[in-house]
Amino acid sequence: MLETLALCRLALRFLRHRRGSSIPTFAVTLIPMMALVGAATDYSRANNIRSQMQNALDAAVLAGARDDTASWTQTAQNVFQAMFQPTGISGASPSFVLNGDGSFTGNVTATVPMDFLGSLGISSMNVRANSTAMLAPTSPQSEYCLLALNLTAAQSMKIAGNGDITITAPSCVMQVNSNSSDAVDLSGNAQVSTTDNCFVGGLRVVDQSSISPAPDAVCKTLPDPFANYITPTVGGCDFTNYTLSGNKTVVLQPGVYCGGMNFSGSVDVTFDGSTKNGLFIIKDGPITESGGTFRSSPGNGVTLFLTGSNAGVQMSGQANWHLVAPVSGPMAGFVIFLDPNSPSGTPAASSQLSGQSELYFEGVIYLPKQLVTVTGTAEAFAPSPWTSFIADQFQITGNGSIVIHNDTSLTAVPIPTGLKMRTGGRLWLMQ
Repeated sequence: MLETLALCRLALRFLRHRRGSSIPTFAVTLIPMMALVGAATDYSRANNIRSQMQNALDAAVLAGARDDTASWTQTAQNVFQAMFQPTGISGASPSFVLNGDGSFTGNVTATVPMDFLGSLGISSMNVRANSTAMLAPTSPQSEYCLLALNLTAAQSMKIAGNGDITITAPSCVMQVNSNSSDAVDLSGNAQVSTTDNCFVGGLRVVDQSSISPAPDAVCKTLPDPFANYITPTVGGCDFTNYTLSGNKTVVLQPGVYCGGMNFSGSVDVTFDGSTKNGLFIIKDGPITESGGTFRSSPGNGVTLFLTGSNAGVQMSGQANWHLVAPVSGPMAGFVIFLDPNSPSGTPAASSQLSGQSELYFEGVIYLPKQLVTVTGTAEAFAPSPWTSFIADQFQITGNGSIVIHNDTSLTAVPIPTGLKMRTGGRLWLMQ
């Protein structure tokens, strides 16, 4: 601004000087010269604002990642607003997301008015900033194998059994976000043994049940690690209201199954994972069954991606399930993935996973915003080497024997980064 005023004064002094024939030439060139100087001034101001905004956003994302609780976005917002308070601009409302790879990202755009360029028809300029931070996984490595996301529910994690329930997980962290005084409730013969137990609320242990180690003295809430996971594009329907009953054997191909899937009787179903990344999209309806045997094809993993109205899973208790997640592709590591943004309707309120003799899921079962009931009723139960359950709330019960293992060294299925425990890990800016 000072440079522009000095140039104007110099020009006026020159115009008052009558000698020579250069006045008309200078007058012609003066306007674009002043426009260039004015543009430089406007650009300089916009760039200064962008630099301030970038510094504030970097600090905000780092603060949010360091917080790493369900309220991390509010922490990031508070830091950004405290550091960035310019006048005369509009916008500058940042958005923050936790990515599926465990990184934390912020983006912000502001509109800066142009003083000199306004006379040339450029009234404003948009400036943008983005920042991504990562909190490195804890070493030695641990993963969340049971994660209840609800922040307030009583008995958000309820484990009870007349038979035996055993959770044996050498690298597993059980995390319960609820702040209820009875957030975790163990009864019957439930035996829980993990690497770490992080309960925001209270624990109730009765009957012959036990838990090891004792819950952490202080526990923070954990944000949903896959709330912003990049989900597959849902195309047109390949099948509509798919139904199979009786004593039939089928091999199902990947595709879009609209209206859900319904199985009954002694069906024998193989989900073929040899094409299309083994992705089965079930849209606008639940998976229901009242019996049968269900498996993924040998050597090829599958993902059941649930989306749309009435999405959910209802496994009745008379069926055997043996599903393995894909080892590659966009949904690698996930056996069941419920779109967190789309479920609605009564069936979407809960899912039931029950097995008469086998309930084998090798990979992640992701059912956010649902009450998930896991039931084992057989005396002989065959668990997978690694399973991770994520839901709004859990009820785990058994009249026979139900076992949940979480030993990542025994599986070829990749562990999604968002499940890796980050507490105390190294923090750095990625972008």
